[in-house]
Amino acid sequence: MIMKFILKYSGDILERFFIRIANEMNLKIGVKKENEFTYIFLKGEENEIEEFSKKLANELPMSIFLNSLDASVSEDFIDYIPEFPKRNLPPCPRCLSEVKNQNNENYYNPFHHCEICGYQLNEKLIMGNEKFNINDKNERKKYFEKIAEKLKKEGVVSIGTFNGKYKLTTNLENADKIVAVNLGAVAEFFMSFEGDAKALASIEKPYVKLKTNLQFKKTFGISKPAFYVKLPDDMVLELLCEEINDEIKLLGLIETKKVEFFDFDVKKDEEIIAVVTDTREHVIIPERGDRSLIPKFEKSLGDVVGTNSKFVTISNEEKSVIKLNDENLKAKENPLYLAGFYGVLDMWNLEDKITLGISLYKEEKSKILLNSPKFGLVEYISFDFKYNSFEEIFALISSMNDTGKKLIKNFSQKRNDLFLNALSSNIQTNKKGIYYLWGLIGIVLGFADNVDEAAEKLIEFARSAMTKKGPRIDYKMDERNLNPLWAIRTAMSFRLAGVDDYLLSFGVIESFAEFLNNIYETLNKEMVLSGAVLVGDLFEGEFLNKVYTYISKNYPVFVPKALPMSGAIESYGNAVINSKS
Repeated sequence: MIMKFILKYSGDILERFFIRIANEMNLKIGVKKENEFTYIFLKGEENEIEEFSKKLANELPMSIFLNSLDASVSEDFIDYIPEFPKRNLPPCPRCLSEVKNQNNENYYNPFHHCEICGYQLNEKLIMGNEKFNINDKNERKKYFEKIAEKLKKEGVVSIGTFNGKYKLTTNLENADKIVAVNLGAVAEFFMSFEGDAKALASIEKPYVKLKTNLQFKKTFGISKPAFYVKLPDDMVLELLCEEINDEIKLLGLIETKKVEFFDFDVKKDEEIIAVVTDTREHVIIPERGDRSLIPKFEKSLGDVVGTNSKFVTISNEEKSVIKLNDENLKAKENPLYLAGFYGVLDMWNLEDKITLGISLYKEEKSKILLNSPKFGLVEYISFDFKYNSFEEIFALISSMNDTGKKLIKNFSQKRNDLFLNALSSNIQTNKKGIYYLWGLIGIVLGFADNVDEAAEKLIEFARSAMTKKGPRIDYKMDERNLNPLWAIRTAMSFRLAGVDDYLLSFGVIESFAEFLNNIYETLNKEMVLSGAVLVGDLFEGEFLNKVYTYISKNYPVFVPKALPMSGAIESYGNAVINSKS
């Protein structure tokens, strides 16, 4: 009998659990990947496959990249198992069950891992003068009880984890990030939805930005609207939370250099991933980070190298390896908007399709691109604008028409504080495109006196806004380049009308997402598009959610496959471009 498991899945972790169980049961197994689908073939007797399925149900974790899993009987068998890269990964279900089983030799062993999960230490384990007996399971348990008792009594401990050294505190006032002891604590104190819970509980254990609820505000007396939240993502945090979950539900995470417990060094080159869940289909998209994602194997591009910032893609005749550029290799680098676009295009085999590319970056050029097999690549829309001062911006708005002139006059009289703040602001920055525009809008709204801080606050206000709809901000074109003055002046108008920071910021971001969706729909009427490619570090938070949700409602959307929106994907894209030259 041949069973075929059909996973709508773009990652490469879950296959390893299928293979491990099959090998332990001496069953034949094969794997085939096609774009967004992974097919796993299992050969055995009916009772063996039934036993396999029971074991799989207990040991297969969730993944942020798994959208569906089905199974059917097959007549064909694929006798092929791909090579998988070794990477740092939070504990798997089997290892977790073993460290919590009092009869298991690894009971309360924080260093327990397997061939699938675990973290790399910088060197052989050294823990200073700590009295931690790694060979005695009862002593290991007592050590965690000691840490938990101190945390319960004093409200704070400093501790080393496999993701860095932290001060864990029950005082959440100054914490930007929170570890919740379990999903129940998340449901109690945050507004989370189906996709958020799935992401938090996945094997990748990412951060998810969640809005606090009324119970959070009543319990902790903190009005901060949102936090990055994760569940325990290594054995140290997992076992500590096991000791405290009856009394403590949330812990603030503050990075530190010196710790009292588990003072050891880990390879800290990687960043914990953060994800965004689209509000329509609950698709989970990594916005940043690389832990659990890198290194990554892709198809061969020939003998070629591509680099970008801290990542490198090295391709030979067998495969391409995307990894951290520890050796500081150099290769020809292309503009990020091209590298990112071509990287996604190649991963999803879209080179011969008519595709719209939306490449948006904070510090590099941004473009909307159109790829056509007939006409090649067209740079369809640009975001090139720069100003010397707000004096210049106000003068240009005044010269647009009588309405603009009247707006500047009213703004200078009715919101003279904001008007003077803008005039005295320093708008010189290395930021570009839409991020630069959002910084200018943030300044005129009074969020800060510089572009960088004002843009970040605008994005944060939008992400924390308690609304589903914001005011409509104008984004208009001058031929093939965005004219930013329309967006600035409509934001000023809504500020004069008394719209609050959160709602207005949400409108700024939501309106640009609608603008991009309208561009897609307009082009799709002229030529049938095969989908939209989204790439670039501007895609994060509420903006990524809105753009993905709007376009994917009616059309295919492609993002970097099992990678964050920017970083590693540009190294792969550079390798793709370099392979053609």
